[in-house]
Amino acid sequence: MRKGNTMNPNTHSYRNDEGSVLLGVMGFLFLATGLVATILLVGSSHRKVAEEQFDMERAMDVAEAGMERGARYVQSNLVALSGSSGITTNSGNLGAGAYVYIISRSNSVYTVSSVGTVNSVSRTVTLKRIYQPTYAEFALWSSNNAALYFKSGEEFNGHVHADTELYFNAASGGPVFHKEVTSNYGTYSITGGNINDIELDMGLTLNSFQGSMADVDFNSSDSSSLKSVAQTSGLVLDGTSTITFNGTQVKITNSRKSWSNHSYTFGSNAIIYVENATSGSSDKSGIAYLQGGTVDGRLSVVTESDTYVRGNITYNSDPQSNPNSDDALGLISRDDVWVDTSAPNNLTIDAAIMATGASSPTDDGSFGVINYDSGNPRGTLNVYGGIVQQTRGAVGTFNSRSGSLQTGYDKNYSYDARFIDNPPPYYPVIANKVVFSQWQESK
Repeated sequence: MRKGNTMNPNTHSYRNDEGSVLLGVMGFLFLATGLVATILLVGSSHRKVAEEQFDMERAMDVAEAGMERGARYVQSNLVALSGSSGITTNSGNLGAGAYVYIISRSNSVYTVSSVGTVNSVSRTVTLKRIYQPTYAEFALWSSNNAALYFKSGEEFNGHVHADTELYFNAASGGPVFHKEVTSNYGTYSITGGNINDIELDMGLTLNSFQGSMADVDFNSSDSSSLKSVAQTSGLVLDGTSTITFNGTQVKITNSRKSWSNHSYTFGSNAIIYVENATSGSSDKSGIAYLQGGTVDGRLSVVTESDTYVRGNITYNSDPQSNPNSDDALGLISRDDVWVDTSAPNNLTIDAAIMATGASSPTDDGSFGVINYDSGNPRGTLNVYGGIVQQTRGAVGTFNSRSGSLQTGYDKNYSYDARFIDNPPPYYPVIANKVVFSQWQESK
């Protein structure tokens, strides 16, 4: 046999297997490398997303901190801000982030917008409708209710409050209250039925404190007093004055100025201040007789003595049918506000009324009707804007058994919702109290 030319059949087979294994290993390594790269890429993306999400959360914290600082700035600097124009901007750092807040104002309402930034990631938050509340939410607020009754035929749309005991007459259904009724007293008195006979749409709450009579600065030397404001941006009248509303003007009669139906045009946020005269023998008291008429604009009339209403006072644009009406009237007396004997039956007064009684310890600060307890029934006294008084004044008398009106007026008092955060010019606010609302994130 020839052996020299014989081939080993296993040699070729082994080499083929070795190549197959090598290709398999290389394929596995390729797949493994791709998988590792994919895992690293996904991991990097997830980490980047997580870092961005973390920065977004931190930016929101910083933005909210800036907003809180802006809100506190508003609360601490209301006097300065109310006299400024434009916007106020401040900035600061918090941890790894920075904030910038901007305070803007529209009338007496403020807005704080704050931008928080962390590692180039920013978030913006806004706090809208920051304002100092007034007593404008009240249809009737009295420190002393003076044991006067609420009776049938009377209707109140707005918060009604007295610090002392409330008195109700439930005959013929009693009065109607569409908003809350509160008293800082622990009990109430009722005749002609029981409390369930009275319509109390939002209930009756006792032992409820609702603030004190506003401490109004009438005539101090401070630049923010009502007299000082009128001297710089309004009109000051000495002694007794008669005022008739005539759209964007008032007609004024004042003997010390030798005015007889003098026309005075008031601005967008106007004030007329009637002060007590220091000289002369007559007409010295800072009394205003309001003859009535139509108000087209925003005006407050302030008196150092009494205010007398003699005619219907209405707005050019009725806010009860047009919520966008920009007409507003404030009547602020250092003594009392009276409905005079010459006022018509079914009288209408569109105004936010305040009688402080701050002139002297003997003045009770009341809104009432002259000769309320004599003559014939005079219909309904309609007040749209609310009444704030130190001591509740009487406007009529009634039959306790039937609840029917005998003399004077029935009441129809309503608050003006527009005045909650945009009251008449220089209308007193509740001291040291600020309302914050409407937080939102801005895109």
